Amino acid sequence: CSALDAIYADQEIKDGEATLVSEGGMFELGFFSPGTSKKRYLGIWYKKISNGTVVWVANRNTPIADASGMLKLSRQGNLVICSGGSSVVWSSNSTVSVEKDNLVVVKLQLVDNGNLVVWNNNEMIWQSFDYPGDTYLPGMKIGKDLVTGLQRCLTSWKSPDDPSIGEYSDVHDTNGYPQTLGLQGDVLLARLGPWHGLGFSGFPIDQGNKIYSSEFVMNEKEIYHTYALKSSVVQRIVLTWDGKTQFLHWVERIKDWIVYANVVVDICDRFSLCGPFGICSINKHPPCTCMQGFEPRDPEAWEASDWASGCIRKKPLQCGNRSGDGDEDGFWKIARVKVPDTRRAWYNVSMTLGECEMTCKGNCSCTGYTSLEIRNGGSGCLLWLDELLDTREYEVDQDIYIRMAASELEGLVDSLSDSNKQKQILIVVLLTSTAVLLLFAVAYACKKIEKTLPTKGQGNGYALNAKNTSLQIEQLDDLHCFSLYEVARATGNFKASNKIGQGGFGPVYKVTSSCFLNGMHRLSLS
Repeated sequence: CSALDAIYADQEIKDGEATLVSEGGMFELGFFSPGTSKKRYLGIWYKKISNGTVVWVANRNTPIADASGMLKLSRQGNLVICSGGSSVVWSSNSTVSVEKDNLVVVKLQLVDNGNLVVWNNNEMIWQSFDYPGDTYLPGMKIGKDLVTGLQRCLTSWKSPDDPSIGEYSDVHDTNGYPQTLGLQGDVLLARLGPWHGLGFSGFPIDQGNKIYSSEFVMNEKEIYHTYALKSSVVQRIVLTWDGKTQFLHWVERIKDWIVYANVVVDICDRFSLCGPFGICSINKHPPCTCMQGFEPRDPEAWEASDWASGCIRKKPLQCGNRSGDGDEDGFWKIARVKVPDTRRAWYNVSMTLGECEMTCKGNCSCTGYTSLEIRNGGSGCLLWLDELLDTREYEVDQDIYIRMAASELEGLVDSLSDSNKQKQILIVVLLTSTAVLLLFAVAYACKKIEKTLPTKGQGNGYALNAKNTSLQIEQLDDLHCFSLYEVARATGNFKASNKIGQGGFGPVYKVTSSCFLNGMHRLSLS
């Protein structure tokens, strides 16, 4: 088979006769049969590595029964797959208007990032990256074009041998505040959460990794997520036929793909496992608890490990109206969490956290708020106008503030104050106990040392030799003690003019008395 990276208008690629190979040799386009299937599809796969790993399929739902398939590029830039020479099984529906005396040069090119592009001169008029299948490659956009309405999402294969659209999809939902959802049909299975400036709220591994960088773009024309590789690692993100979203890396040493990360890791990633106002923690058993100020709606169901009914408030809100004692509703901070479902949330990118609190406080429907972004101390406002669903504890620097009755807040503050007092008392007790134990230890050590030293009159005295780092005892012939009178006389009664320095143990004086010096001389001679 011959191999080019592009074809032009009126040229074709026939099954078994030709393929397109990207300029760097990384990807190849042609007809293939997946797994044990005999049906034929037009697709793109890795060529340089992992030969046969398919990343995109054109005619997913309209396979060709035999090897009569052919890909054609029209003068108007439309891609068409035919079978049996004439029957159209798939079309890109991409055309460019041809005006009189206007030169049109259309070209189909396979780029080295895996993108299949139709060009009109130097203008892109169609690309396969706008129609992803089960694979998310670096440089792709997953999200929505707000101008054309085009939704770019991942859809699983039906089986390893059938690339037709399966029952699982990963969609960037734009209702409320945009977030990524994992669906099985219309059933919401998992939620990656919204973008918080450094990554997705429910995917901590996205932050600060050295393999790839993520970008989230939201403007009046489009909302999308994309990523780029930082190193020579080959990475692809795949939604498998059985619903797993996996980050895969190619390891040249073993000539195989390894799973670098899974989007759904544990039971807490299951959507709304703990129900409304419940919070999930994988380090607790059971994993579901109610948020502060809430209690199980159905205690019996919770006892049976069925948490879907969620939690209800222990005390009703004042809803902005002053109670008899003049107190208003307040907010309680829950630290380090994956924020709740944002499909019914409201946001503002320019507000401060303080302004966000006031906005939430002024709306009786508001149940909680947080910062949109956690970068540079936080910015923007995200507030919820419904029940808080799918919250979990996570190792992220994002907090939420939930609305709570003033009386409930007072109880929590008092409880926290009592807890702090107990901690302070415990610290004092521990410090006192430690000090007493240290005193006993020092006294015991002194006793032991005293027993090892000779008593007065038994042999010679001992002193510590500071020349070595270990405590070394050396023998002295005589040890003479001078009285205070002798020292005062020798220093001129501690005369200021005889002071030669100051140390940690007090002033140091020079000796002038001849008697004192003669005594020292006699000691040294002996």
